[in-house]
Amino acid sequence: MRASILAVLVAVAAARADDLAGRGAADVERASAGCVTCHTETDTPTMHETGTVQLGCADCHGGRPEVALAAGVAPGSREYAETKERVHVLPRQADVWKTAANPEDSYTALLKESADFVRFVNPGDLRVADQTCGARSCHPTEVARVRQSMMTHGAMLWGAALYNNGAFPLKDAHFGESYAPDGSPQRLQTIPQPALEATRVQGVLPALMPLPRFEVTQPGNVLRVFERGDDRLSFRGYGTLTRTDPVFQGLQRTRLLDPALSLLGTNDHPGDYRSSGCSACHVVYANDRDRFHSGPYARAGNLGTSATVDPTIPHGERGHPIRHAFTRAIPSSQCVVCHMHPGTGFANSYFGYTWWDNETHGEFMYPRHQRRATPEQELACLSKNPEASAVRGLWSDLDPDAVSQIGERAGPDFLARTSELNPRLWLTKFADFHGHGWMFRAVFKHDRKGNLLDAIGRVVDPVTPENTQIALETAVEDRPHGGAGIPVHLKDIHLEKGMHCIDCHFEQDVHGNGKLYGELRNAIEIECVDCHGSVRGPATLITSGPAAPPGGTDLSTRRTPFGTPVFRRESDRLVQRSMVDPNLSWEVVQVIDTIRPGSRHYSARSRLAKTLRRDGTTWGDAPPSADALAHPDDDMACYACHTSWMTSCFGCHLPMRANQRRPMLHNEGELTRNWTQYNYQVLRDDVFMLGRDGTVKNHRIAPVRSSSAVLVGSQNVKREWIYSQQQTVSADGFAGQAFNPHFPHAVRAAETKTCDDCHLSEQGNNNAWMAQVLLQGTNFVNFLGRYVYVAEETEGLEAVPVTEADEPQAVIGSRLHALAYPDAYRRHLERGRVLERSSMFEHPGNDILTVPWHRESVQNLQLRGEYLYSANRSGGLRVYDVADIDNKGIAERITTSVNSPLGQRFYVRSKDASAVVSPSTLAVDPLRSRRPENEEQPIHPLYGYLYLLDREEGLILVPAGTLLDSNPDNNFLARARLADGATTFNPGGALAGAVSGAIAGHYLYVCADRGLLLIDLDDPLRPRLVAEIGPPAVVRPRAVAIQFRYAFVADAEGLKVVDVTVPERAAAVAGASVPLADARDVYVARTYAYVAGGPQGLVIVDVERPEHPFVDQVYTAGGVVNDARAVKVGMTNASLFAYVADGRNGLRVIQLTSADTPGYQGFSPRPRPDLPGQGLIATYRTRGPAVGLSKGLDRDRAVDESGNQVAVFGRRGARPFNAEEQRRLYMRGDTVYTVPELRRDADVADRFAAPRPR
Repeated sequence: MRASILAVLVAVAAARADDLAGRGAADVERASAGCVTCHTETDTPTMHETGTVQLGCADCHGGRPEVALAAGVAPGSREYAETKERVHVLPRQADVWKTAANPEDSYTALLKESADFVRFVNPGDLRVADQTCGARSCHPTEVARVRQSMMTHGAMLWGAALYNNGAFPLKDAHFGESYAPDGSPQRLQTIPQPALEATRVQGVLPALMPLPRFEVTQPGNVLRVFERGDDRLSFRGYGTLTRTDPVFQGLQRTRLLDPALSLLGTNDHPGDYRSSGCSACHVVYANDRDRFHSGPYARAGNLGTSATVDPTIPHGERGHPIRHAFTRAIPSSQCVVCHMHPGTGFANSYFGYTWWDNETHGEFMYPRHQRRATPEQELACLSKNPEASAVRGLWSDLDPDAVSQIGERAGPDFLARTSELNPRLWLTKFADFHGHGWMFRAVFKHDRKGNLLDAIGRVVDPVTPENTQIALETAVEDRPHGGAGIPVHLKDIHLEKGMHCIDCHFEQDVHGNGKLYGELRNAIEIECVDCHGSVRGPATLITSGPAAPPGGTDLSTRRTPFGTPVFRRESDRLVQRSMVDPNLSWEVVQVIDTIRPGSRHYSARSRLAKTLRRDGTTWGDAPPSADALAHPDDDMACYACHTSWMTSCFGCHLPMRANQRRPMLHNEGELTRNWTQYNYQVLRDDVFMLGRDGTVKNHRIAPVRSSSAVLVGSQNVKREWIYSQQQTVSADGFAGQAFNPHFPHAVRAAETKTCDDCHLSEQGNNNAWMAQVLLQGTNFVNFLGRYVYVAEETEGLEAVPVTEADEPQAVIGSRLHALAYPDAYRRHLERGRVLERSSMFEHPGNDILTVPWHRESVQNLQLRGEYLYSANRSGGLRVYDVADIDNKGIAERITTSVNSPLGQRFYVRSKDASAVVSPSTLAVDPLRSRRPENEEQPIHPLYGYLYLLDREEGLILVPAGTLLDSNPDNNFLARARLADGATTFNPGGALAGAVSGAIAGHYLYVCADRGLLLIDLDDPLRPRLVAEIGPPAVVRPRAVAIQFRYAFVADAEGLKVVDVTVPERAAAVAGASVPLADARDVYVARTYAYVAGGPQGLVIVDVERPEHPFVDQVYTAGGVVNDARAVKVGMTNASLFAYVADGRNGLRVIQLTSADTPGYQGFSPRPRPDLPGQGLIATYRTRGPAVGLSKGLDRDRAVDESGNQVAVFGRRGARPFNAEEQRRLYMRGDTVYTVPELRRDADVADRFAAPRPR
């Protein structure tokens, strides 16, 4: 039924188009007669290589072919130009279309041109394709489907951005881009309308609307500046003046995955050259010189220049296709023009690349003298590349005469030539494509400590420019000695074999099927098993993906552009021929051959993984029911294991500025005054995370990546930051630090996941790794931002600016600071590495109503969103409004009441408050209503409270949800009344002397006089004391940090380790202690515990094996750091930093790693503060003793230790593992389940009993 209706629509559209069938030689000659008097030669007159198509120039391009150039008229003459104007269709905007080349950055200029002109310059454009490519006798079905394709409407980006950041309440996409023949935005719809169940389980959308104008939107994230009261952004309500939603504004103007198929490519960088519509893919441009990416087109270069024989096309002019010819042999370099976004766009990771971190080998990339760009230069740079670090770098191409920090002149086209630096680089390599003007770095195989490994798993030493270049340019199987001694570039194994995108994604995947989808993988019909088979048998070559038609598509009938079958059987082998290179083919290895002894592809490790039963011991054959398997195909995506690496983007900073008059990139293209940068922050390839996929993908276990972890800011017309570096909250209340299940497109044969990547290792060395896999977070990539908040006892608190305000937001005194801000770095050194201070960033700690001679003592504090919480001893709990911390128009940046203190109460009195524990650093809003169609999990109620610890009173719960509900009238904090009527929890005085605490899952860990106490908060108003670890195991604890199965306790004797695998049976680990004289605080980041050791300074303890901790190093900066009271760790770009509250000495900033640190790209590189340029890089002299610090934002935490989700997942129905699913990976009943490390097939025989006979 649906197919027939689509056929009717296609037929109707085609009926309006010219019928080009039955044309003869005379017709063709007439349609080209005048054209060939100038275009005396061309590559393929009809654009079709087959030679069977009868078309003349005007049949596709229009124009006036009857007008010819008079004999003897010379090119360039006035008569030549006049004839050209008579023949050609002229543009309305002659200043845009100056030559025949695609103009740079044209965006919506194309929509303002007539359909006749659009047809003339590109007959494949979707506005006119009905008359050309989609004519009745040509390709009407394909054109109709492409118009509905995600490649055209791009709904996946808009849908995720709007829902994840609270701007639109529905998770399924509702907005997409499409234009009518006259260039006006239009609505798309699936015909017939899909049933609700089809939308739910197949992902088919009923319709997509044009993105609405931002003026009619209302803010979904109601930050303080959006609240009612005062004039703020509008005297009136939401949706008036500038009280509108900034997400809708950003999507209209900021370049991200733009432009889509309706518009021309930007044609300004390598990796950005393409046409629009059908021609965007089927007409190849020169974008990349890498043979793996471009195949035979690599020799054409990367500057979008032509190799045509047409004498009218200048070969040096950019923006032309390589040849005047259509092709089905489309190289991956054409795909990456649009699919360039790491992790989401896929082609990038398929190539083995991700974003550059703005730091590695920065000496080649930044000018020797700090750049102070003019407004005109900023406009020129950011209009092409929205990432503002480029303004400071050579890759912006702003100044060819600039000299790099290694003393080399940048020269013209520095960005396009950056891959030519590769023979001299050893830490990474740069890609030859630069979509959006971005820099991309190569990803290499490494172990968890960051050592580069060769193909057989051995550490490569030394790593040199030469051996990394070999890794980039050659396939592993082509290297001698099995690739020994050469690093492995982690391009997808399919790419390494020679496969391009179109070798997997055939006709339907690239054109669509006429239905609307809002998630990338919902629209795919191919699955791994379609070509590789399963443990049940060889491949059927019948597609079975979410968008496969009923019965699937038979791939065995497909043919290459060269006329040969794509697949053929050779004896017992399945062979596939290339769609791009007629001389290339490869064997498609069958899964069943990898588990069949005697097969040349047999692997004992593969057989174990694919046939292991749920009992964890039986293996060898496929049982009758897949339910008996530990890793069944229907519950686990193939790429959950067969992934070598994946991109994780921990943080994107999106500051919006007024006074930036920029055009909209969509719809009408109007000029407006607000514009948003797109600044990626921490980019890692070292992590592996798992979760449940979306509903359309049957909730299978799949890799999960951090993506779109947005931090927002806004500068008004007075250049005042009305909010800065703020989190968002998703529509249904989860934190906007988004995660997504995805296909990483980084499949490898040898570099795949093994047992101890997902289960506890019997070596006891992967506790931190498991915390990451389960999405519990590791405290490694945390974001502290521009300001570090310091508690100073009776002197109150301060917000210390520790980074530059501009991008890249380098930590002052760091290696990146020296690279990007050499002049500022030099001044910092001249000040003796002391940070400047200002009274605007301090607060005495008292409430405005407190008598001035009474000084409260700020003990600890925690920032969350626009509020700072503190425990002030006799002052109890205090909440400070820090929304204006970066607002130069406000003198008092930290307040307890913006206006009258009678209008809100930001305190709760207690006798001796020692600590305030926030359930999360993430902005989770449990009070938001949730729509069932979004298929979200509930938010645990514990996230609606703050937990105040008092030395005398014990535990006090304070409801804090009103701070997030956009209503300024109800900000009156008070104690919660527990179920028993009490307002405190202190059973038998157990919490006496409570000094600090931490929440993990629904348990609160409290350090009190009696020891470490565990309180169950599963029902927050009915707390239960469930465990206690006291002397001699734990003696007068001062601080606690929890990582997965262990709690790390700083007590009077040093650092202790407590097993909390089952929290209610928590017990100290015998012998797992590190004696320290004065351990004040502890912070665990991946495999290291950072202990504030008082006079010992910063003590770094190796806890990779938590039951066997040891001191790795003690850092005092030569005895300077000698009063360490608290420590927090965070990451900026590629570097790791420790922030130490050093008592009487103030705040210390210590660089632990940089791009110069060996292994810095590993999961847990060894901290090296002892290296030159690292260590103590900055000091801030606080007014009082620095005793406490606010923890940074958890950017890699999506779920807590009890399985409660805290961060949004961007696919409907997707989620992290719940508590029971987590336990299955490491528990069997009440017993901890461990696995051996299997690195070779021989290890299987050593560790497992012989398999069951087949």
